[in-house]
Amino acid sequence: MSLIDEDLELAFDLYQRIASGGADEHMTYFVIPGAPPSKARHRSTRSGRTYRDPKDAAAEHRTATFMRQAVGAPFEGNVALGCVFFRPSRQRIDTDNMIKHVCDAANGVLWRDDSQVTAVIGITELDPANPRTIVVIGRHVTSMTRGTDAVYPCVVCDAPISMIGQTKHRATCSTACAVQARGYNPLDSLVPCTQCGQPFRRATKTQVLCSIVCRQASLRDVRKGAGRPFSQCIDCGCTLAHKRGGRCRDCWRITATAKP
Repeated sequence: MSLIDEDLELAFDLYQRIASGGADEHMTYFVIPGAPPSKARHRSTRSGRTYRDPKDAAAEHRTATFMRQAVGAPFEGNVALGCVFFRPSRQRIDTDNMIKHVCDAANGVLWRDDSQVTAVIGITELDPANPRTIVVIGRHVTSMTRGTDAVYPCVVCDAPISMIGQTKHRATCSTACAVQARGYNPLDSLVPCTQCGQPFRRATKTQVLCSIVCRQASLRDVRKGAGRPFSQCIDCGCTLAHKRGGRCRDCWRITATAKP
């Protein structure tokens, strides 16, 4: 059996271990030649500023290039990742650091976000003649849904709501649906203005006036109603134009002419 066939058999076997129900047709595997790189720590200057090792960035870029050639588009849902690292020597390099290198290079290439990876396995082997990295990726069946398939329906319109980035469960997909779920009329429906009676479309669920003109008129009416009422004439009882009390102009003239 050739080396290529051995790598393919190893890839199928590894995917069957970690896929947890994923079919073989959902699996993608590729081989990156050369000694498997390891994720290096950030370095610090004397002033305390941290920076990445240029060799580490170059190795990550090379790994991402192989990934783009093997995968046409990033996976959208849960994924299982398996790596077999064939080292050229017995140098002590942690397996998790080599997996970290693959994950950092794959972010945005093999998947949209790191949270989509719900199964990871790494195996380190020795092969001085042909150092390489076998990367196996495919769908992972799990109850911890991530990615674009991690959605649930809105209680009002059944539109999908993403679970990604949520710190609190939302029952509705938008403000309009939230207003309708609380028993209010939808924001896009017409309601009558409480001042002029003309129908208008609200911007918020508590809006009752259609314009600034009606708002000013409403405030004037409120202030008038809250103020002291106008005085009435003490003789004929008509309403005066002020609040000082006394007689109206006609009654005052009659009273003035009746005096001797």
